[in-house]
Amino acid sequence: MKNANRMEISISGDKMAAFLSLPQGGDWNLAEIKQALNAKGVVFGVSDAAIRSCISGKRNQPYQVAWGLSPPRGKDSAKPKLVFNFSHSRGKPPETLVAGPDFRIEWSKLTSRGFVRQKGILAFVRNAGRCNFGITVTGEKVPCFGDEPLLMCCNNTQLSEDGRYVLATKPGIPYVEGRRVGLLCSLTIHGDIGPDTGDITFPGDLTIQGDVLQGFKVATWGSLSIVGNLYGSATSAGSITVDGGINAPGEIVASGGTISARYCENSVVRALGNVVIADAVMHSIIETEQTLVTSQDSGRIVGGLAIAKAGVSTYSAGSVMGNPTAFEIGVSPKLRKRYEMLKKQIASVKAELQRIKHAGIRRTAQDGHQLDNLRLQRMRSYYEDREKELGDLLANVRDAIAKSKRGYFMAQRVLPGTKVLMGLREISFDYPEQAVHIGGNLGETD
Repeated sequence: MKNANRMEISISGDKMAAFLSLPQGGDWNLAEIKQALNAKGVVFGVSDAAIRSCISGKRNQPYQVAWGLSPPRGKDSAKPKLVFNFSHSRGKPPETLVAGPDFRIEWSKLTSRGFVRQKGILAFVRNAGRCNFGITVTGEKVPCFGDEPLLMCCNNTQLSEDGRYVLATKPGIPYVEGRRVGLLCSLTIHGDIGPDTGDITFPGDLTIQGDVLQGFKVATWGSLSIVGNLYGSATSAGSITVDGGINAPGEIVASGGTISARYCENSVVRALGNVVIADAVMHSIIETEQTLVTSQDSGRIVGGLAIAKAGVSTYSAGSVMGNPTAFEIGVSPKLRKRYEMLKKQIASVKAELQRIKHAGIRRTAQDGHQLDNLRLQRMRSYYEDREKELGDLLANVRDAIAKSKRGYFMAQRVLPGTKVLMGLREISFDYPEQAVHIGGNLGETD
């Protein structure tokens, strides 16, 4: 289809008509245009005669080339009932709220509408078997409610394939205006998340024009953007962007995507995507399935632990005071946690076996005491089996760590107290070193 990118195909708002406009020049045939219409989603009611008229007609003029099938209207048409699943969601909700004395009242009104996950059912047609249906040029079935308008979707919603349900295309808060069903999927809160607001959970993208104060929590099903600083807890299925810094001792910051901030101090940060800190990471625990990156000109990582499966890139690592700064590269944080947990479990089992052994010795030394040797033998046998089982699991995890893809560690300056663990290999720095590059290149984990 050498000319497909030059023709213009448009679909009406109700999807009951499709139009084609051909520019000057070019040579089109019927099969080529029908293929282009199909690529645009026009699959029903296409007229070959209308396409030929467009080919032989005036250029740069739209011709209707597809017609939807409108549902029958009038007194004889069926009148099934449209049922909206969220009775408290009449009217479109506000897209912004202001933190203040009245915030909790407004927030209660908003959240009482209910939360909907992606592909959740917002509305349905009761007695749909008696309903008259039409078909759009895109092949969707649409119900008719007698002389009433067709069921309409608006923001972030769509009809199911059979035309009987309105489905959410994203998570959000549902609403209905007339027969138009939509979802509020983004919200902006002006002010700090703190005593006036309480903890916040929003089923979409959330922007906070302020700080998240210590002791308060924010959770989103989408992305989270904080214009100020993050001192509290934050959990997001998407990315977390903090224009200021993260300083949340005793809290958790977790993201299903990336995390970015100006600085990070005394915090625990976990992400499935990259962690990008502009200035400094100080005395924090960073866990990421991708990379930890700071500014290549002045970024520094001092103290704490960074577990980055893909790698770490920074200007400076460690400190002149020799603060312990550890990096674990090339291994998933989940796998590393599993490894440490198994070692602790094995140590606990061994301690229990030692306790059973000493218990048997003490009982033997007691004259005239009836020993329950059978019970001790059973306990000992159980813990010995458990020790072997855990040992096998630890060996498997250790083998997986040894076979993990290589990550990388890059720093222009590495100071004493820095330790890099790559798989099962440990590299310690007792003296300052310049231009350190360990493992693969930036972005490579092979």
